[in-house]
Amino acid sequence: MPIGDPMGGEAPESERGRLRRVQQVWVPVSDLEAAVEDYTEVLRFTLVSMDAGSGMAELALTEGATVVLFAVREGDGEQPGIRTGVVFATESIYDFHKDMVDEGVEFTLKPMRDPHGRLIARFTDSDGNEYEVIETRGME
Repeated sequence: MPIGDPMGGEAPESERGRLRRVQQVWVPVSDLEAAVEDYTEVLRFTLVSMDAGSGMAELALTEGATVVLFAVREGDGEQPGIRTGVVFATESIYDFHKDMVDEGVEFTLKPMRDPHGRLIARFTDSDGNEYEVIETRGME
């Protein structure tokens, strides 16, 4: 039985309460300033905001969710070097791979077709956080 609005307002409509999109993804980093430099200069993100005091920076691409980098502190449960589960999209995976290799980015999986027929690759940032990228050309 739905509980409705716990603040005493009207009952929720089925469409209003549905998830709409991924808004942000959070990624742990060991050095916020170095990570921001890597993400902006190498991966070509745009810096949206940064609060070094709280250890967070929000970055964006031209479309989609933003990435929030957060500096881990001793005693935090989070540590860098995770498989993020984040999948980026590109029109040409081979051009992306070449550009990133030229920038010194390490790939854990070179461009290949996965069992579903998608062209994919996986790479890591300077903290070892792993990302996947897929080619969207021909998928739209």
